[in-house]
Amino acid sequence: MVAEITAPKSMGKVLGYNFSKVTAGNASVILTSSMSVDANGETNVERALADMEMRIPSGIRTKKTVFHCSLNPHPDDRLTTDQLQDIARKYMEKMGYGKQPYIVFKHNDIAREHIHIVSLRVDSYGKKLPYKFEARRSKRITDELERKYGLIPSGNRRSRHETHAENVLKTADVKQGDVRRQIAAVVRAVLKRYAFRSLGEMNLLLARYHIVAEEVRKEYKGKRYDGLVYAITDDAGEKRMIPLHAGKTGRGTGYAALVRHFEKSKALIKEKAPMLRNAIIEVMQSSPDKERFSEEMKKRGIDVHIRPNEQGRIYGITFISDEAGIAANGSRLGKGYSAHVFNDYFLGGENPFLDYSRQEIRELPTVRSAPEMLPEAETGDDCYDEPVGTDESGIIVHGIDYKELAFQRKLRNRRHKQDITGKRRT
Repeated sequence: MVAEITAPKSMGKVLGYNFSKVTAGNASVILTSSMSVDANGETNVERALADMEMRIPSGIRTKKTVFHCSLNPHPDDRLTTDQLQDIARKYMEKMGYGKQPYIVFKHNDIAREHIHIVSLRVDSYGKKLPYKFEARRSKRITDELERKYGLIPSGNRRSRHETHAENVLKTADVKQGDVRRQIAAVVRAVLKRYAFRSLGEMNLLLARYHIVAEEVRKEYKGKRYDGLVYAITDDAGEKRMIPLHAGKTGRGTGYAALVRHFEKSKALIKEKAPMLRNAIIEVMQSSPDKERFSEEMKKRGIDVHIRPNEQGRIYGITFISDEAGIAANGSRLGKGYSAHVFNDYFLGGENPFLDYSRQEIRELPTVRSAPEMLPEAETGDDCYDEPVGTDESGIIVHGIDYKELAFQRKLRNRRHKQDITGKRRT
């Protein structure tokens, strides 16, 4: 997790930038501390700005009173809103801003959600909060939070990305040798990037890389032992090797780890499920056939896996969103999204998604709005009105616009040189 701290001069610009994202549906306020809210527990840019300005005593000498920080988890880290709230709260407490008024925004206008925190650098008496070694203290805190929440360390960002590109995204092949390494790399990547709650959902993800996992149960002296085995498969899904026990693929890939992952996935699937439900309802408005349904869902970034039996009856349906990082059977989205419902419809039954009076269909949560399903490319995550220079690469890494940061550094260095030159002349 990378933290970027700035000290803008204008509180209005910082709040205006973040609330403009809220208005556009690309951000939301997830936490406020020591700030007023309306009857619905919400705030807006005018109220937040008034709260902040009211806390700044008149006549203070501090010029930059604004604290602005963005906390950027690794793209492979999947965090719920509650977890992001806890991270923001603990970060501010450890930085010495726990008693300060602050507001936390969750941004989801790029591939990975991150948060922005806006606060004040002076207390109610006008005294500036400790700022020496700010970056060093921040790094120490984010390292602690990474360990506590099991996040990918920011220091390993580049090496992990290269490993992911070179190993994880490659289809496993017994001819390549070192099957343990191949299996372990894929399994760990799937566990890290996706939330799911069954072995079947996991196997749909592993099948992309020609790997299958199977549960084994043995009984010894009246006690049952549960475990997992993995195997590399061919294009048809047939095993190409003797199954390998999970204990031989390293830590974090065994039965106990999988059970923990199922439990951990509950909250994330619950939060992301509304996006899947909204997409399904939108596609079903045109009463598509089976092929058309899968095609339209694919356009929305969602893979549909339909499993029929020998008689052609659909007994299972699973939805996978790489963007949201979830794989969920239809029944997890609600009774109205189960395989039974789709089976009846595709066999010529009525379209149940056109009847909004049905309780299991009409409950449309508001966790994510439709425009956020396919986020547009980030245009710059800064909160300044001044134009910035651009190069041909246009790269934004780990949710941070490094061109903007470089530009701001250049301006600071230029002003610093001017100040030194001016002092020498006098």
